[in-house]
Amino acid sequence: MTASAILNFIEEIGALKLFPRMGWLVHGIKNAESVADHCYRMSLLSMVLSDTLVEKGINLDTEKVMRLALLHEIAEARIGDIPFTARHYVGSESKEAAERLASQEMLAELGYLGNRYQDLWEEFETGKTLEAKLVRAADKLEMMIQVLTYEKTGFRSLDLFWTNPWNQKDFDFDPLLEEIMTLLQNERDSLSNTL
Repeated sequence: MTASAILNFIEEIGALKLFPRMGWLVHGIKNAESVADHCYRMSLLSMVLSDTLVEKGINLDTEKVMRLALLHEIAEARIGDIPFTARHYVGSESKEAAERLASQEMLAELGYLGNRYQDLWEEFETGKTLEAKLVRAADKLEMMIQVLTYEKTGFRSLDLFWTNPWNQKDFDFDPLLEEIMTLLQNERDSLSNTL
């Protein structure tokens, strides 16, 4: 792989620092976190969860967990963040096909490493391995942590995030994940009671 290919890839990924998470904008949050903001905290959460579960005796590859977490949103550097509500209009299949094509084209320049990274991206998307299941759960947990953070700062139109069944699944991977989600919901209930 050439220095130029590496630099081009990293420069393109830099777009994630500029692209806001669209779901927040749709709900009226003007200074929404960027996709890169989400990816950073979600990657840290994935690492901490993986290390904690490994200590409990669950056979996870934390390095793979980290790679999945770091790669999971790369396609958004080309197509942007498509909010959940848009799936009704563009269809989940079209969104997934666009993301797959974008990630394939971006990673192709990285040669055999790009192929390896694409396989990891696909592993996250299919969600069948233990590592992918954990990272998918961490993705949702991080989003719900951000929902609560926005609600603590005064945004009150975020009920859809708490009631959307898609945001409530994937936590049965381990009781620890369910416990974290319960803590978030309890904190939100306490916040709602103080308003």
